[in-house]
Amino acid sequence: MLKRIFIKRSSVQHRMLLAFLALVVVPLSIFSYFSLTISSNTIEKQAGEAKLKSLGLISQKLGIMASDLTAISNIYFSNEELRSLLQSPAGDQAYQERLQRQFLTKLIVSYRYAYTWLDYYTSIFGFNNVELHTFYSGPKIGIDTFRGDSWFQEAVKENGGIVWITNPSPSLTPTINDDYYVSAIRLLKDFESNRAVGMLMINVGESFIYKQYGDAASEGEQILIFDRGGTVVSATDKHRLAESMTQAPYYKQFTGDEGRFNVTIDRKPTLVTYHKVSSTDWTIVSYTPLNTLLANVTRSKWITLIGLAGLMLLSVILSYVIASRLSVPIRRLYASMKRVEMGDLSERTKVHSNDEIGELAGKFNQMVERIEELHDQVIVEQDLKRKSELQNLQSQINTHFLYNTLASIRSLLLTETREKVDQVIVSLVKLLRKTLSDESEYITIGEELDNLQNYVNIQMARQYDKLQVHFEIDEHIGSYRTLKLLLQPLVENAIFHGIEPKEGPGEIVIQAWEEAGEIRLRITDNGVGIAMSEEVGSGSLTERVLASAGGVGLRNVQTRMRTHFGEKFGLQVLHADERGTSIALNWPVFMRVEELKRK
Repeated sequence: MLKRIFIKRSSVQHRMLLAFLALVVVPLSIFSYFSLTISSNTIEKQAGEAKLKSLGLISQKLGIMASDLTAISNIYFSNEELRSLLQSPAGDQAYQERLQRQFLTKLIVSYRYAYTWLDYYTSIFGFNNVELHTFYSGPKIGIDTFRGDSWFQEAVKENGGIVWITNPSPSLTPTINDDYYVSAIRLLKDFESNRAVGMLMINVGESFIYKQYGDAASEGEQILIFDRGGTVVSATDKHRLAESMTQAPYYKQFTGDEGRFNVTIDRKPTLVTYHKVSSTDWTIVSYTPLNTLLANVTRSKWITLIGLAGLMLLSVILSYVIASRLSVPIRRLYASMKRVEMGDLSERTKVHSNDEIGELAGKFNQMVERIEELHDQVIVEQDLKRKSELQNLQSQINTHFLYNTLASIRSLLLTETREKVDQVIVSLVKLLRKTLSDESEYITIGEELDNLQNYVNIQMARQYDKLQVHFEIDEHIGSYRTLKLLLQPLVENAIFHGIEPKEGPGEIVIQAWEEAGEIRLRITDNGVGIAMSEEVGSGSLTERVLASAGGVGLRNVQTRMRTHFGEKFGLQVLHADERGTSIALNWPVFMRVEELKRK
C-alpha cells in the first residue's frame, strides 16, 4: 500500500522528500536512539556503582558500630564484679542492692561514656532475679518475661555468642526511649563453672541507626536496612519499620554480598542497590527512581526530539525548495506533453534552464516542431491522395464508356423517339457535369442518388429491356451526406458482372434507410453472382469476394469507406451465388464534415 502511494504515484518532489528523510533524518534518529540508550545504560551503571560505594561506606560505619558494641559486651562478659552480682544469693537483697549501685556507678555509666559516639542502652538480667538498666529505674521487668521468646532460646543456643535481634520485646521499650530498636544479645556465663548466670542486652534505637546513613539518601531516594529474617530494622520511610521484606516479589534477588537490579515499584522503574553488613547479617537497600536518576538523559532525550522535529521541518522546507526547482520544470514539460497528446501541435514548453531538464525541454520543442511539420505534410499528401482517388473514380467514366454511350444514342436515333434520346443525352450531360467538374469529396445522399439515376438511365438505354433498376429510398435521408461516387462502382459491377452474363432480363434493387444513427444501403441483383477460384482461400464471404479478381471495384469502395468513416463501417457481401449478389453498406449519419470528425 505505502509503495503504491509513495513510489508509483509520487511526484519527484515527494520522492526527494522521502529520500532526504531516509538518508538524513532516519539515520540520525537511529543514531540518537542508540546514543541515548547507551548513555542511559552508562549513567545507570555508574549510578549503581556509586550507590554501591555509598552503601559500602554505610556498611563500614555499621560494622564499626557493631564492633564497638561487641567490645562493650566483651567488657561486661569478662567483668568479675558483674559475675559476682549475678551469682549472689537471690534472698540477700541488701547485698545485691549495694553491689548494683557500685556496678552502675563504676562500670555501666563509665563504659557508656567511654564510647561517646555511640547512643546505646544496656540491660542485664540475672537468673538470680538481679536486673540492671542504664538510666531506667522503673519496676522490674523480670527475666521470666523473655524465657518463652524465640530470641531468648537462640541466645542460649549461641552459648555466649552475640545474636542481633530486632525489637525482641515490647517490655524493653521503656528502657530505650525509642519505639524501634535493635539488640545485641549474649548469654553471660561463669568462667569457672561455665554456668549461665544471666543475659546481656545492648540496645540501639532506630533513630541512632538512621543517623549513620540518613545524609547519604538523595532527593527522591529511599534507604532501608533489614535483618536476616527480612524485618526492616531502619528506613528513611518510617512507615516501613518492622515491615517484612520477604513479601516483596524481588526479595530473592538479594543474593551475594552486594548487587543491583531494576524493578517496578508503584508503576515506576526503580534501581535497587544493596550491600550486606557481614558483622550483623543486615542488608542495606537503596531505592532510586530511574526518572530521577536519568533526569539528564530524559532532558537530553527531549532536546534530541525537539532537534529532530526541527530538523525534519527544515528537511521538508529544504526538500520542497530543492524539489520545486526540479519538479516545476518537469510539471511544465509534462503539461506541454499532455497538450501535444490531445492534438495541440502548436504547443511549446517554456522551460529554460542550463541543466538536463532544460536540454530535454529544448529537444521536446524540436520534436514537436518536427511532428507538426510532418503532420502538415501528411495532411497535404492525404488531400492529394483523396483528390487522386476521386480523379481515379472520375476516370472510370472513360472514353470507352463515352464511345459506347454515344454509339447507343446514335442507334437510338434510328429506333426511338426524340424524347427518349433527349433523356439519355440529358442524363449523360448531368453525369459528366457532376463527376468531372465538381471536385467536392462529400455530397448529399440525394445528389449521389441523382448521379446514380443518371448512370442507370444511360445503362438501361444501352441494355434495352434486359435491365431493370428499382430504387427504394427513405425520403428523409436525402439531406445527409456521403462520399462522392460511392454507389456507381457497385451498380456498375452488378450490371457488367452479374446482369450482362445472364440469359434473359436482369433486375437490380437499390434500398436505403436510416437505422441506429447509421445509413444502411443494400444493392441486390439477380445476376450470375461472383465467381471465386480456390486460390482465394478461406475467410468470410466478404473477404473472399474482395480477394477475388472481380472484387477490384469493391476493394476500392471498402478502402475509401474505412479511410473516411472508420474501421467499423464499410461494405459486406451478404450473398454472391447463383441467386445473384447482395451487398450491404453502412456509414454514420452526418450533415457536415465537422460532425464526421467528432464521430
